Amino acid sequence: MTIQERLKSGSHAKNLDMILLVVISTLIGGIFVLDLFIKTGVAIGMLYVSAIMLTPYLPHAKSSFIVAGVCTVFAIIGIIYSPGVNVVYSGSTIAGNAVTNRLLSLFMIWATALLTYQYRQGMEVRLRLASIVESTHDAIIGQTLKGQVTSWNNGAEQMFGYSSQESIGQFMTFLFPPDRMAEEKDILEKLQSGKQIQNFETVRRRKDGQDIPVSVTISPIIDRWGNPIGASKIARNISRQKEMENLLAVQNLTLAHHAASLKQSNEDLEQFAYIASHDLQEPLRTIHGFTQLLAERYKDQLDDRGKEFIGFVTDGANRMQTLIQDLLKYSRIQARELNPVPVNAEEVLNEILEHLRMALEDQQASITHDPLPIILTDRSHFQHLLQNLITNAMKFHGPNRPHIHLTAKEGGNEWIFSVQDNGIGVGPEYFERIFLPFKRLHTREEYVGTGIGLAICKKIVERRGGRIWVESESGAGAKFSFTLPK
Repeated sequence: MTIQERLKSGSHAKNLDMILLVVISTLIGGIFVLDLFIKTGVAIGMLYVSAIMLTPYLPHAKSSFIVAGVCTVFAIIGIIYSPGVNVVYSGSTIAGNAVTNRLLSLFMIWATALLTYQYRQGMEVRLRLASIVESTHDAIIGQTLKGQVTSWNNGAEQMFGYSSQESIGQFMTFLFPPDRMAEEKDILEKLQSGKQIQNFETVRRRKDGQDIPVSVTISPIIDRWGNPIGASKIARNISRQKEMENLLAVQNLTLAHHAASLKQSNEDLEQFAYIASHDLQEPLRTIHGFTQLLAERYKDQLDDRGKEFIGFVTDGANRMQTLIQDLLKYSRIQARELNPVPVNAEEVLNEILEHLRMALEDQQASITHDPLPIILTDRSHFQHLLQNLITNAMKFHGPNRPHIHLTAKEGGNEWIFSVQDNGIGVGPEYFERIFLPFKRLHTREEYVGTGIGLAICKKIVERRGGRIWVESESGAGAKFSFTLPK
């Protein structure tokens, strides 16, 4: 409806309200004149009730009481001056029953006003409900306990394509596809026993022959004695929902297939890395052994240039062996079965410090720690993880003597461990890179190593369902933190 149409409709309603008010006023005035000038008897007061019965259609909510007040005033004047009652003309000889009847008319006026007000309230509630029913996009249908349609809203017309004239009086089965006919028997049995049917997903057929998925809720209508006398049915078109569910199912199936393929690829890659690193060690040992033998047996026949070349080969073989061993460690992390047991973190730290004692003394490094907990984890993996982070902090110590501090605290359902150092730090742009295998930030001449230590740490932590990260600034030390589920 356009704005102009709404304004026109509102103006039309105001005109009708004004006409009705004039009619009620004229009716009350006519009754009053009739009472004053014609000897009609005591029953004339009852005529005011007819004026009050028109008030539900006035705009004011309490118009019935306002009109009743006006009628009361005129009725009292009528008791005094009406020829039918004859108080003025007859004086004290007025009949007692005349006054009683007129007072009874006042009671009827206010009783009618109260009943009219309650009727108006009920009518407004029904109009609001009707407006809601007609404005919703869901199909709201009334039916008998035998399945015959008694009401049909606009939502039902839009959803199924049938008008209310075509639908009311028909049995609900006219919407059922042939393969769904058996559902109606079960539905009616439940309704007749007073049971509600909630969110029942089924299929219904439109007028154009198209089948649409719907979610149906059916509630029995109960009379004042608790007996079911009909039912209200709300049907919602869930075509869009079903499309999304089907799309999600296809996507989940595709993701599952990709995940299985990726898992197999990772397993194959890890197996290849394990076999390759294991098998490469044998020829590397041969190269290393024969190079040493060549250096020993022919050292007198080699000039300085030849000895330098042999040194390059030996150094390259040693670095290759270290790299292969690190690759082997990395591939074994996933293949090795986890064995979670209670582990005293302080005992593990003491074992690491004893193992690194010579390196700590050589670098004059100091390691402190807060109280460390007993955790449930794989001891070997935890020791490897902690040792890698400590040796990493010792390696990148910068010009100052290394100082390393370990902490552990509870965080919900996990333990949060941190290893803080005073080393050279890491720029924020490298936070992700340093956890990738073989991604070095420095040359071998600056800092030895293969660049796989932090990648091993990351893999150990993630295999346990935790996470690892670094907080640092270049030249200001670094704080490596990781979590392990309790």
